[in-house]
Order: sequence, then C-alpha cells, then structure tokens
Amino acid sequence: MLILLLCFSASKAQEFQFIAKIDTVAKLASVDNFGNLFVVTAKNEVLKYNPQGRFLWNYTNKTFGDITQLDVTDPLRVILFYAGFQQIVVLNNNLSEISQYSFNQNPEKQITLIASANNNGFWIYDQINRELRKLTNSFTDDLKTGNIYQRNGFDMQANFMLSDEQYVFINDVKEGVRVFDQYGNFVKTAVIEVENEFELNGSEIYFFKNQKLMGYNYLTFEWKEVLLPTKSNISNALLRFNRLIILNEKGLTLWAVKKN
Repeated sequence: MLILLLCFSASKAQEFQFIAKIDTVAKLASVDNFGNLFVVTAKNEVLKYNPQGRFLWNYTNKTFGDITQLDVTDPLRVILFYAGFQQIVVLNNNLSEISQYSFNQNPEKQITLIASANNNGFWIYDQINRELRKLTNSFTDDLKTGNIYQRNGFDMQANFMLSDEQYVFINDVKEGVRVFDQYGNFVKTAVIEVENEFELNGSEIYFFKNQKLMGYNYLTFEWKEVLLPTKSNISNALLRFNRLIILNEKGLTLWAVKKN
C-alpha cells in the first residue's frame, strides 16, 4: 500500500483547456490522432466534429440495430461494430461507407469484439472459440491464436478491445486488461478493474471508475488520478491523443491537455 501511495504522490496534476460544449447525449465517444471528435448517439447516429468542436458530418444506418463499438484508431477509417447483428461497417473520414461485412455466415463463431489493426486490417475476438484473430482489409484470415483457454490457461470474460502498433488490449472483466503482441501471443495482464471501455496513451491505460479518471502504466506499474476540470454529473470521462472528453446526461464537453 505504501508503494501505491508513493506512485500517486509522484504524479503531476494535469491541466486542461476548454474547447467546446456539445449538447448531444452520447453513448460512445472517441477522438482520433488529429483531434477530431466522434460521437455515437442513443439513436445510433455517428457524428463527427473537428478539433474545435464544430460539427462536420453524420452517418446513420438503421439496418443493424445498436452500435456497440466505435474505433477511430486509424483516422482515415472509422470502424463500427453492431454486435447483435454480427456486422462491421467501415466508414471513411467523411463518414461515407467503404465496406460492410457480416460474421453471421458462420454459426460456429460469435464475434463479440473488434479493433483496428495495422495494414488496414481488423482484430476480432471469437467468444465461442476463445480465439483472437486478425483479418485483412478484405476480411480474410491473416492470423489466428487458437483457443486462448487451451493455450494460455485462462478463460476470458472479454467486453472491450483496443490495439496500437505493437499490442492488442482486451479487458477481462474478472482479471484485468490482457495484453497480446502483434502475433497474438499473450504478453502480460494489467491487473486493474476496468468496468468496460478504456483508452490508450502510449504505455498508459486510462479508464473511468467511481467518478474518477485513472491512469495505469502497464510497463512501470505506476498509478495516477487525472484531476478533472469539472465534476458535475459525470457519466464517463475519456483521455486520448491529448484530448479529454467528459460525458454527462445532457451532452459532453471537449478539452485539450495543456502543454507544460
């Protein structure tokens, strides 16, 4: 416990600059590495705003039900996943459709999570077969891990996934964030209690829990709390690419990380 307190005390308070207030209730939100803001509304409409919070484009598809994941890791490729229909929709940076793909063609697979992969590919997690797979941009198999339970000895209760250039991160509800390398090999577990979604910033994992935005460095094992610029009725807070998004029941606010 003493080490944990020292790690917290060594963290510097983050300062933020207000950018915009958006009166749209969001169930999902994220930013790309250009600072553009993406929002998924309760009616499953995707909205894109520029780095100053000015509305640009929207996208709606009522065919596939609820959008369960939004991935804007690649700023030129917006990935939407509709888990109930086992459907991926890929948009360009103007929110026009590039492609669609359904996993319903194979009843022996149940895809529950998706994430952007390099070379315009996709990472997907198959819950039935306990398998992490990498697909090409034409949705053909590029890599398979095999059954992770048989291979690594743990049975993931996975509910969220993100990737960067080196690793794939999967939240295992009971154990923490599992880290896999670019070939699907298990590397380590970040033993943290993430309820659902998280964001990545280098080697730091950020997640909102108990009305606090927490950061955990999975290389140095250091913790920090990000002191938020507002604390009124927050439903979620996300920190990525030097942008802070604070969601509440009436909308959201967008903030920039001040440079020291």
